[in-house]
Amino acid sequence: MRRLLPLVLLAPALISGQSPAADLIVRGGRVIDGTGGPWYRADIAIKGDTIVRIAPSITDAAARVVDVTGLVVAPGFIDIHTHARRGIFELPTADSYVRQGVTTLVEGPDGSSDVPLGPFLAKLAATPITPNIASFIGQGSIRSLVMGPINRPASAEEVERMRGLVRQGMEDGAFGLSSGLFYVPGTFTPTAEVVELAKVAGSLGGIYISHMRDEAKGVLDSVRETITIGEQGGLPTQVTHHKVVGKKYGGQSVQTLRLIDEARARGVDATIDQYPYTASSTSIASALLPAWALEGGRSATLERLLDPATRAKVKAETVAILRDERGGGDPRNVVVAGNSWDPAMAGKNLAEITAARSLPVTLENAAETTLWIVEKGGAQGIFHAINEEDLQRILVHPATMVASDGQVAILGRDHPHPRSYGTFARVLGLYARDKKLLPLEVAVQKMTSFPAQRLGVTDRGVLRPGLKADIAVFDAARIRDTATFEKPHAYAEGVSLVIVNGQIAFENGVMTAARPGRVLYGPAKR
Repeated sequence: MRRLLPLVLLAPALISGQSPAADLIVRGGRVIDGTGGPWYRADIAIKGDTIVRIAPSITDAAARVVDVTGLVVAPGFIDIHTHARRGIFELPTADSYVRQGVTTLVEGPDGSSDVPLGPFLAKLAATPITPNIASFIGQGSIRSLVMGPINRPASAEEVERMRGLVRQGMEDGAFGLSSGLFYVPGTFTPTAEVVELAKVAGSLGGIYISHMRDEAKGVLDSVRETITIGEQGGLPTQVTHHKVVGKKYGGQSVQTLRLIDEARARGVDATIDQYPYTASSTSIASALLPAWALEGGRSATLERLLDPATRAKVKAETVAILRDERGGGDPRNVVVAGNSWDPAMAGKNLAEITAARSLPVTLENAAETTLWIVEKGGAQGIFHAINEEDLQRILVHPATMVASDGQVAILGRDHPHPRSYGTFARVLGLYARDKKLLPLEVAVQKMTSFPAQRLGVTDRGVLRPGLKADIAVFDAARIRDTATFEKPHAYAEGVSLVIVNGQIAFENGVMTAARPGRVLYGPAKR
């Protein structure tokens, strides 16, 4: 591993007791400033939490100089889609993210957030954390609070209550409204109802970000709906973790990207984010059971599964989902990521679990095993059902930014999706350097200025004097993800220095004692 060379300068200003011109100078790096423009060689001087100067050579006195000759110096990466509240209070250093250069995590996607949001953000603000954290307010969580997990349109009074909760979330500091129209209760929400909530977020400067209603058979209609919500709601709209699920539907990213291009051409501010993996991850129940079977919560689901006729109907739909959608046509494509009632199940696939129950491995028996898992208490799953060509096509599209959809991983716990450990390193190493799908400068832009612009964060995402000193330093020749689906608990390699708000948070393979992260608040914060 390349060693950084910390130099404590005994400059005259220090000897005389005067304050140095800078607290930290990062010297000699190849600066990729986040704008997408070509790299240039420069030194960067930091005072407090702010970049104060960028120049070809800075010889001012500094409390510390770090020589990064030959390394890339970039803005810290901004992950616009995470589930960071899973783990951030247990591991406030968020090692799996910081070690790959991520300095800001955005929480509350897929329609799921704390409601009200204020107490969660206050707890974060009182917790010494390493990365910065921001949040959306979740439409699904709001609907669940007001109506419960039921399938019916909201009354006018309920819509007004939900609009009020969106407003409260925005005033608490949310950056916008998220939805998970794939999940209960979001899936029961008519488009017009989402539009009414989006109008509130948009009027307060927020954006709309959506886990669409369907990423398989109905992916084209779902992209159209996401665009419609932005267009009618009067706010920027984003297809989050964009993918096409199921071999049967592979290739449809050609049409989904055309829809985005057409929307943008007529003035709709529509964008995309994506993680660079051919497998998704969510709960077994949400992925493999029809939404109607989940209405009313767990007790209602269990009652349906106890009725033979209803169980047979659920099972038939689960067989179809295994065959055509998230099952990828083979029970081996479904892997348990975590299981609270049987931790030993983590890492095993649905074919193995079915065989262990003394059942021949067929789609029908795998569906029966799925229902058994749900009855026993459920589990998190990983679903290998995404086409690599679709992934690459989406990644290089100019409207796409990079996001992990991960969580704050606890080293060694469960068998999670590797995206929490490797998303950003994987794009920089595999797709930019090795496959040469996009220039390194463009890859960095998709992780920095693009999500910052999307959120309306004006003091981060670009390396400029006067902006906050969130910085990632990495070796472009060595950066890579090491976490795999088989062995997910493995930190990325090639990042040697991470600075958050002017303080070194990670250096030479070691997390420091600094906890410089802050809560970032949205445009309507009161």
